[in-house]
Amino acid sequence: AAPASRFSEYMWCKGGPDLNPETYAALTAAWNEIDARSTNKASGAFTIVPKVKTDLYDRMWVNIWPSVEARDAGWAEWVEQDAEAFAANFNSTLVCDPEKRFLFESFAVNAPTQQWDPAGPFQATYNFCSLKEGKTQEDGAAAAASFSEWLELSRAEGLGNNYMSHLLMPTFDPETAGGSVGGYQFVRGDFWANAEEQAADMAAWMTEGNAAREMSEATYDCQVGNFDLYPVKELEI
Repeated sequence: AAPASRFSEYMWCKGGPDLNPETYAALTAAWNEIDARSTNKASGAFTIVPKVKTDLYDRMWVNIWPSVEARDAGWAEWVEQDAEAFAANFNSTLVCDPEKRFLFESFAVNAPTQQWDPAGPFQATYNFCSLKEGKTQEDGAAAAASFSEWLELSRAEGLGNNYMSHLLMPTFDPETAGGSVGGYQFVRGDFWANAEEQAADMAAWMTEGNAAREMSEATYDCQVGNFDLYPVKELEI
């Protein structure tokens, strides 16, 4: 059976002249107040800040929705009831571009075995991937199975317990959507509770002779982006 999915919407944002930890905290608190009284609530929300600066955005705001219909209704409610006042209060802190929204269907793949500190920040790596020429979906399934086996063995040795991953399938054409990366088939999001465990897990993954990594590299071409992730609204299960 196919796993249940949600929809994750990534929106480009630019920091304003007043952006600092205090004003950002006030903005997220105000957003949560609006979400709490909304009839079309987001299932969760967070922001991500790139490790390497780009001129395209300073951070992305990510809303997680239970369905496309809920997303459309939520945006309509926002525009009608809250957008103008929110902009007046917080555009000097953060301005997000509704023309630069990228919606993915999201599937949970690996869950952490330990509870994360909800305060964050967390670590996020996004892999924008396509099958190599001549490779098939069956090759992809074999690579995924090899990774799952490697992760299970790693967890038995005390690694990977604060790691989780999601598969993100674009609902748009990456070639023409005008995003920061084009020409990929799917995105794998890798997430860790902290930078120390990310570093330990990645060091193990890059170990010479790791058959799972070698199979993955032989199967996919990927572009990688690394981010700090800041929770806004805890995901409702």
